[in-house]
Amino acid sequence: MAEAPRRAGIPRWARLTTVRLVRLAGDAAAVSLAHYWAYLLRFSSDWLTDRVPVIGVVPGWELYGRLLWLIVPLWLGVFWYASRLYRHSWQSPFDRWIQTAKGVTLSTLAVLATTLLFGRLEYSRLMLLIAGVLAGAGVIVAHSIAALIDELLAGWENISPMLIVGGGKAAELLRENLRQRHPRLPIVEREDVPTVEELSALVASEGVGEVVLARPRAAHESLLALAEACENEGLDLRVLPDLLEIRLGELQFDESLGLPAYRLQHTQMTRANYLAKRAFDLAVCLVVAVVLGPLLLLIALLIRLDSAGPALFRQKRLGLRGEVFEAVKFRTMVVGAEEKVEEVKEQEGSAGFFKAKDDPRVTRLGRWLRRYSFDEFPQFLNVVAGEMSVVGPRPLAVTSGEMESLVAQFGPTAKKRMNTLPGITGLWQVSGRSDISDEQRFGLDLFYIERWSLGLDLEIVLRTLPAMLSAKGAY
Repeated sequence: MAEAPRRAGIPRWARLTTVRLVRLAGDAAAVSLAHYWAYLLRFSSDWLTDRVPVIGVVPGWELYGRLLWLIVPLWLGVFWYASRLYRHSWQSPFDRWIQTAKGVTLSTLAVLATTLLFGRLEYSRLMLLIAGVLAGAGVIVAHSIAALIDELLAGWENISPMLIVGGGKAAELLRENLRQRHPRLPIVEREDVPTVEELSALVASEGVGEVVLARPRAAHESLLALAEACENEGLDLRVLPDLLEIRLGELQFDESLGLPAYRLQHTQMTRANYLAKRAFDLAVCLVVAVVLGPLLLLIALLIRLDSAGPALFRQKRLGLRGEVFEAVKFRTMVVGAEEKVEEVKEQEGSAGFFKAKDDPRVTRLGRWLRRYSFDEFPQFLNVVAGEMSVVGPRPLAVTSGEMESLVAQFGPTAKKRMNTLPGITGLWQVSGRSDISDEQRFGLDLFYIERWSLGLDLEIVLRTLPAMLSAKGAY
């Protein structure tokens, strides 16, 4: 085995372990202090107790102090497993905020649900909600401190170069991601798969510490040879998967046949999953009705004043298992616009997902509503009726032949979109909206169906508001 050049600095594992421990300790302290401050606010604040009187005897802090032995591990467990906040992977500041918000929301709900099990004891639900908000702020501060420590230690880290084997789009995309996420990481590139001797020479001359094969369709023999060469040099090997493999489902290692095999395990919408998703949908509908109800009534009035016709527009769409329903939206076009759709469609040259940038049928107010997606809000009525979900693939129109176009373009796999309720928002709506291609939209829809989870729904909902306000890709 060739000797790699030595670089001064701390090892990577030491940096990652230190940062992870700082996050864990900071989160535990933030959650504990948040619950203590929430206790003081709830039971010692005249402003709050005057507005929300305490019923019965004010409990002592000892009751909640004992509860912390359950609450803190519960929060950290949700952060670790559900939000993956302790995984050391690069994230933008906004992505970190989304993951933190998801973790705080799930942790607070988990604590509230757990206290219901102790029905004989009187725990203040309001206090626990206040604690959730304060803990969220504390966790953000703790993780900001951990990020500063990580940045400081990263400057002293012993970083070995990464060898990227392959060319084309996959290698180019990998390089761009690495430059953005790991700007200090040295990169060595090679088009063809190196032999054992060539890899040994690269380790000796460049100090390569890891190899990534960015040729998903590389020959089986080449992959085996590269794996053997990496094993001889003690290097980790990663292989970028084909996009189709990512869409197929979860790969599980299975030895039930007596021989090692990979099993494709698809996400199933079980009854329990359906009930959880339904409860989430109704909760979001309630929040939208309370927060945005007056604004939506004002929009309906303005539509009537802006142009002749009703405020709401109904269109037949394909729902779960291809069942037809009427989707409700704010009217953004002149009356009779559907009769002109083929003419505009021909001008745009679109056959699949159809949305024209400068559609002459759109009204003045309608253009603004579309830009910020306010035209979609009446579809919460469809969600309440059980015809749609808050998150899911976009519902396809019945009369425009979108389903037939998808089947012609992507084959029978296109029908998998019918295996779940269509949604008001979804992965492609928060990933570029109308500016991404038909293939990208279809791939994101399939990814959502195969990887569905309540956490993913929550993350998409949290990403939807910034996507709406940015108006990027909307028309």
